[in-house]
Amino acid sequence: MKKNAVPNLNDFFSGHLIVNKARKILYCNNYICDLSDQSDKSLIDNPLSKFVTKASNIFIDSYVYPLLMHQSCAQEIQITWIGKNGETIPVVVNIKLGSEDISYWSLYVCENRDKLHSELLKANEKLEKQSQELFRLATTDPLTGLLNRRELQVQAQKVTHQAARNLSTFALLFIDIDFFKRVNDTYGHPAGDKVLICLANILTQERRVTDIVARMGGEEFALLLPNIDEENAYKLAERLRKKIEKQTIDHIKITVSIGLVVTRKNTQTNFDILLELADQALYESKEWGRNRTHVAQL
Repeated sequence: MKKNAVPNLNDFFSGHLIVNKARKILYCNNYICDLSDQSDKSLIDNPLSKFVTKASNIFIDSYVYPLLMHQSCAQEIQITWIGKNGETIPVVVNIKLGSEDISYWSLYVCENRDKLHSELLKANEKLEKQSQELFRLATTDPLTGLLNRRELQVQAQKVTHQAARNLSTFALLFIDIDFFKRVNDTYGHPAGDKVLICLANILTQERRVTDIVARMGGEEFALLLPNIDEENAYKLAERLRKKIEKQTIDHIKITVSIGLVVTRKNTQTNFDILLELADQALYESKEWGRNRTHVAQL
């Protein structure tokens, strides 16, 4: 290309229009002709409205031209062009308003852009679902759907900080199914799994909205009870124990032993210490004959 030579707009892979105040086409390049499947003679002196959809015309009237009058330009506006045999083609336009209200339009087909955008959205949704699934797998027990031991410790940190901030107390229950090995040995592991799932459901149904239930492993479960004192924590533990004692799961009767520890106000106790104390209290429950609740002293 020679220096200072004027480029030919027909060489550009984008559409170019000049539209007058009456919104009639004064000029169009070959890209527009190809897009419309018409010659420039068929396009020039025709109203722009003839080559875009009704919805786009409404949008142009109500938004695009008022914007042009206000800012003298409009950028990345999406409208729908009418192509061969009435085919609708999404296009993006940039418009600049010149003297005597003549507007200069450049446009390009955005099908590929929209397709890419759609694919990116789908990929993002897929990654989000995978991320949620990975988080679920990392934080929950696969059999019961309860939180696992590691996630309970994460939640316990939040409860501990909340209690310190509010000058409140919270409790930890350790729950163990009595003689669970006998269930597996007598009825088989599938029956044992049913017992574990049933117990998880009871704990979930009977808990308060703010309480956190977790399976610690094997036949051991835990409840973290925010904002509760020893008296009410003990009542809740006993209510759970008695309800479980009354359950029959495929002709199987079970009982549970419970260890309970309650924090003190104005004292921030390491959660690992609470776990150890609750475990010791659970051991005491079993030593005293099982199917009972024992309270640890902090």
